[in-house]
Parts: sequence; structure tokens; C-alpha cells
Amino acid sequence: MSAEVWWIITTLVTIAITVIGYFLKRTVSKTDDNDKDIQQIKQTYVTQDDFKAYKDQSRDDIGELKEKCLFKDDFYRTQAATDQKLDRIYDMIYQMNKGGANRG
Repeated sequence: MSAEVWWIITTLVTIAITVIGYFLKRTVSKTDDNDKDIQQIKQTYVTQDDFKAYKDQSRDDIGELKEKCLFKDDFYRTQAATDQKLDRIYDMIYQMNKGGANRG
């Protein structure tokens, strides 16, 4: 074999080994990423029975919250009543300071 053919064959073999190494490394890297994803799924996995139990418990908790919770309309209504009472007290204080008829 001549030296030129030997250099061409050596170059082609080197390129082939480099390409094979690149794809092998990429495949191993993807496999490692998939293994990490599988481990995460195993850690966070929930069975259907567990999910149904959690869902039922959540429904019960939401129902309990609806019973015990203060609604926005009720809050506004109570605040309006409190504001009216405060306005009456302020008026009484104003009348007392002015010397009006609502003296204690």
C-alpha cells in the first residue's frame, strides 16, 4: 500500500470512530436523562385509589370551608352596619361637644 492510501484509510477510520463515539455518547446521555425522569416519576407517582381518596377528601374539605367561611356579601353587609353604628356614635359625640340634646 502506498502512503497516500494509508493516510486516507487512517483518516476515514478516525472519522468513523469519532462519529460512532459522538452518537454513542449522545445515546448514553439521553438514556441517563430518561433514567432521571423515570426516577422522578417513581417518586411522585400516585395510584388511582390514592388520587380518588385525595379527591374525596378535598371535596369534603371544600364543603366544610363553604359552611364555615364568611362570604363577601356577608362581610360587606356587616361592615355597612358597623359603619352606620360608628356614624351614629360620631354624631352623638359631635352633639355632646356642641352641647346638643343627646347628652348622656
